[in-house]
Amino acid sequence: MLRVLVIAPLILALALPLPAEAQEVPPEARMDLWCGIALDLMTRDPPADATPEKVAAAKVYSDGAQLLVQRAIPIYLESGYTDEALAAYRADLEDSIGRIVNGAARSGDESAYSFQDCSALIGQ
Repeated sequence: MLRVLVIAPLILALALPLPAEAQEVPPEARMDLWCGIALDLMTRDPPADATPEKVAAAKVYSDGAQLLVQRAIPIYLESGYTDEALAAYRADLEDSIGRIVNGAARSGDESAYSFQDCSALIGQ
């Protein structure tokens, strides 16, 4: 009888429906989002003394950043992220990448991809 009292709740717990979990985001979409945010942060505020040539060169990366982020968003949403969860994730990711880009990385902040990896995604 004691076994029934111990086992019955376990069987009942296994039979209850579980909440849907977010599916795994494909690595390509993770790279698109990470690189898009990184390139955006690198080109967001050009120096006041930037030449027109440098501003034009940075625009290629800025436009590419937007393309990468916009390409990744629907995949994250299809993978189970809600709009709110994705916004929170993007904010955390931007904070982490911002520290890396600005040379203020903390323990645990790691560059997931190189500048060359990210540039290749936009054909540079």
